[in-house]
Amino acid sequence: MEDTGADFTMTFRQLSEVTLSQLQKGSIAPSVWALSDLSSHEYFRDWVQLYVQRLLSVESDSDAARQHRMQGINPRYVLRNWMAESAIRKAEKNDFSEVALLQKTLIEPFMNQDEAERAGYASKPPSWAQQLRVSCSS
Repeated sequence: MEDTGADFTMTFRQLSEVTLSQLQKGSIAPSVWALSDLSSHEYFRDWVQLYVQRLLSVESDSDAARQHRMQGINPRYVLRNWMAESAIRKAEKNDFSEVALLQKTLIEPFMNQDEAERAGYASKPPSWAQQLRVSCSS
């Protein structure tokens, strides 16, 4: 994952959104963008085989039980630089709606939230975010 520049948080969250059968078949929908991006790496199939074998050797529960367990420890939403920057830009214009949405979203980061989905908080970062540079100095 490190070699590919994968988004670790979303990769693990999205692993909880697919079935083992989908992983084994390699049928990963483009909407599961972090896994889809990772699936193009040459070692992905080998990793999936090891992952599935490991799950089958230690877990006897259903996909639904595994997914529920994983979704309880892998957040769907985390504060990203681009999200904060977008909220800051609006706040500088006295529009605090995005600050409020971020606060509401991050109170329950494990639950799917319609408003956060519409804002793209679980989506691939926008292209402008690639150029974003953040400084911790104040």
